[in-house]
Amino acid sequence: MNDLNYSTDVEYETKDKKKFQITRGMVILAVLALIILITVIVIIVVKVNEKKKETYTLDDFNKLEERMVEEAPTYISQKQIVLTGEELVINLKDLLLENGGFIDSSKVKAAKVCEGYVIAVKQDTEKYSSYIKCGNMYTTSGYVSNLISNETTTTKENKDTTKPDLVLKGEKEIVINVGDKFEDPGVTATDNVDGDLSSSVKKTGSVDTSKAGTYTITYSVSDKAGNKSEVKRTVKVVQKATTTKTESTKKTTTKKNNVTTTKKVTTKRPTTPPVITLYGSRTITINTGDRYNDPGYSAVDSLGGNITSRVKVSGNVNTSVAGTYYITYSVTDNYGNKSSVSRTVVVKSSSIPLTGISISPNDFVLSVGQSKTLTVFYTPSNATDKTVSWSSDNPSVATVSGGVVYAKSRGSAIITVRGSNGKSATTRVTVK
Repeated sequence: MNDLNYSTDVEYETKDKKKFQITRGMVILAVLALIILITVIVIIVVKVNEKKKETYTLDDFNKLEERMVEEAPTYISQKQIVLTGEELVINLKDLLLENGGFIDSSKVKAAKVCEGYVIAVKQDTEKYSSYIKCGNMYTTSGYVSNLISNETTTTKENKDTTKPDLVLKGEKEIVINVGDKFEDPGVTATDNVDGDLSSSVKKTGSVDTSKAGTYTITYSVSDKAGNKSEVKRTVKVVQKATTTKTESTKKTTTKKNNVTTTKKVTTKRPTTPPVITLYGSRTITINTGDRYNDPGYSAVDSLGGNITSRVKVSGNVNTSVAGTYYITYSVTDNYGNKSSVSRTVVVKSSSIPLTGISISPNDFVLSVGQSKTLTVFYTPSNATDKTVSWSSDNPSVATVSGGVVYAKSRGSAIITVRGSNGKSATTRVTVK
């Protein structure tokens, strides 16, 4: 009886152990399941990353280049930069909306992956050229990588490009006699940044008062930024009044021996022409509508006699019409010697032409029934004529009047603003 009970206990214990035992097959199946799970996760991650990866087209890069050229004039106007013949580099980063510009990288998506710059220069007109490099996808022809460094851009933006003002004291042309002492009246030099530079002026050239001739003295000065100005003075050394013999005969009769004696009497007259001195500058510039007041003149003959009253003035200045005019001063002394000099009067148009125009924002979204007022930027900001006209290429979607865009129906439209001289800019409105 006791043996039977023992056997039953052993049998139950063996069955319980078998019930919870992990077999080799179960381990293999678990490992395979784990491998499959990891593989599925990797595939999902790769697919998600591929979906997130942005793709770009040539149109994306072209649009970025166009927007850079459109915004460069606005940047220059805001920075109050005066364009010259020297190239100015404007970094793409400075044109982006997040840095105070107007290019929204969320709407011009190539701006997210590209770096670049705009070259601005003024020759006859202002010229803007954009260059970008977008990884291995796109590079503008002529792109130079080292031009877009922050150091280069900052230097260009802040560089002093204004030349010093170098002004002659006294006349631009001085006439003296051989043997006279020449005293140079000198020059004055001032700079918009460095102030008085008169002591830094360099002079080249000399005057040999012992020899008749025309001598040139050149004055030059440079400011700390390297901007250089130069003016010249002409010194004419002439022979002192010379004489020529003019023979005349005078008959004298003596009664001695009834002989008539004829004597030749020699008279002398100067042949050196008189000197006319113009007061003020030889070239005067005024604006249309201004009154022209002649600074005056004086004249002396070779013997030092004042013959100013004999000077004749010819020519006129029409201040209502822009152009270059010439006033001629001529005089003849008592001996028939003549001289003449001229003054140039330049009448400039007082109007300031519009050289560029841009709109902000450059790309925007409205809902049907909404409106938005656009902002126009002019280059230069003080242009005389700021008259503009507005148009929409799709009035059924959006209309524009006086710079206010009205959303009519779903779609997109290009809004154009055009100056009276043909300068224009565009922006796109999307109506949802």
